[in-house]
Amino acid sequence: MSLLSEKEILNYAFKKAIEMEQRRQAKYSFLARNSRDKKLQELFGSFAVTCRRHIALLMEEMKNLNIQ
Repeated sequence: MSLLSEKEILNYAFKKAIEMEQRRQAKYSFLARNSRDKKLQELFGSFAVTCRRHIALLMEEMKNLNIQ
């Protein structure tokens, strides 16, 4: 049985984190578009923006760690 290297574990963890943030971002964007309440639209819209920032940060960190 082969053990995973630290880099393989980091690669998997970062990709999973990005995948989860992308799902959250899609969900919040959907809710912002389909909500009738302006305050909820703004709230969900800001959540979607935060998710996009998280994705950018994760991708930048992957780049810094040379993870593809």
